[in-house]
Amino acid sequence: MEDTSTTPRAAASRRPHVTDPRSLLNAFDHQFRGFRTFWFDRIAPAGPVVLPAALGAELEDAIGYLAGLLRRAVHHLGDDCVSRHRALGLDERLTEFYGEEEFENAYATVMGRPDVILTDAGWKFIEFNFCSSTGGQVYVHLLNELWRQLLPDDALSTLTLADPLKTRGDMLRTVLDDLGLEPNVALVGHLPDVFLSDSGGNRRYYEIEADALRKSGIRAEYFETDEFIAALGSRRGEFPLVLERTVPQEWIDAGRELGPLLTIRKCGAAVLTPQSSYQAANKQLFALLSQGQDWMSDRDREFVRRYIPWSRSVREETVEYRGTSWKLDELLRGRQADFVLKRSDGDQNFDVHIGALTDASAWEDVIAKARGAGTWIAQETVHSTEIHADVLDCDRGEHLGIATRAVFGPLFMGGRMTGCGVRYDVPAPGGSAPRAAGSSILGSVGWQAG
Repeated sequence: MEDTSTTPRAAASRRPHVTDPRSLLNAFDHQFRGFRTFWFDRIAPAGPVVLPAALGAELEDAIGYLAGLLRRAVHHLGDDCVSRHRALGLDERLTEFYGEEEFENAYATVMGRPDVILTDAGWKFIEFNFCSSTGGQVYVHLLNELWRQLLPDDALSTLTLADPLKTRGDMLRTVLDDLGLEPNVALVGHLPDVFLSDSGGNRRYYEIEADALRKSGIRAEYFETDEFIAALGSRRGEFPLVLERTVPQEWIDAGRELGPLLTIRKCGAAVLTPQSSYQAANKQLFALLSQGQDWMSDRDREFVRRYIPWSRSVREETVEYRGTSWKLDELLRGRQADFVLKRSDGDQNFDVHIGALTDASAWEDVIAKARGAGTWIAQETVHSTEIHADVLDCDRGEHLGIATRAVFGPLFMGGRMTGCGVRYDVPAPGGSAPRAAGSSILGSVGWQAG
């Protein structure tokens, strides 16, 4: 891994943002009509978060290397999908969702999004989500489209603002060609999964995706889950590839029946992403890599040391931490503020517990829960360096330049980083009580050359 010698605090000399509040608010209202969500209710980004292109190049290289490491880690768990599934302690109801081994292995990591923190020491990956339902695709597409429309040409000439939906369309064309399939794709989702109801034009969220596929030369149509199942009676075989925007484990967690999703998996079409994607995304792999495995090379170990926080399976009895042997329970109790406990197959921050923000008695309960499950990990907390962001206070119509902490979500499609979301903290509204809590918003990253 080459050292770019770019410090995280190095900021681009110019931070482009939209200076006219009314134009920005009108643009947001139009761009996110039908699903303008809590991300932009009170404060909206006034421009992309700008970071040096060298940091982006390093991040892209690291993402590709980590995806390969995770694939190898999965394959060392067992000889087939089901044996690997059981080695990870995943829900037995999901074993029926696997397809042919060749397809599973070929496309398990074809798309996803890691969560990455830029620390004073550089990039640190805290997890990697692989699946076609990875969040942020539509938002990053729309945000970057908005910046391309509103920022001046001289600012845009120095920035890279990728379009993840275009790259995804190109990647799907390659998949269709590789499988020898006609370029007809059914995009299948469930609006409640993205906190929307099927009313008032909210379907536009997924229609944006379908339109982007059409621009890539793919005949695409959006279906709600029940609509696609109903259409199988008369239109079976019309769409040889299904891009599934639902997550089976999330349906289990929500108390829904898995039957509809299994029907889609068994409809005769190729379904992206395969169930093995969730194996590659399992957080227990971070614990395995952090601990070190016999099959890892010196380069693998150096990569892990540099980019992955110390992580261990909670079911382990004794661990080495910073040169000292500990019983893991005692380590987690004695240094609670230094750790995060995570369910390994959770999504959308479900069952993620930050020690520094958890009451001691509640932390004890989480440790017991994790120990009983046998599939959780403990991960050393990593701290974001401060980044600069320009935002707009929507109520006051005022710009704010803030120093904030962030979690980055670079989108990964067909082996490439394509667009990068960023969730960052914003201050409480003016006039709030002292120390009042702020909130978070979603922005996108522009990589600046020079």
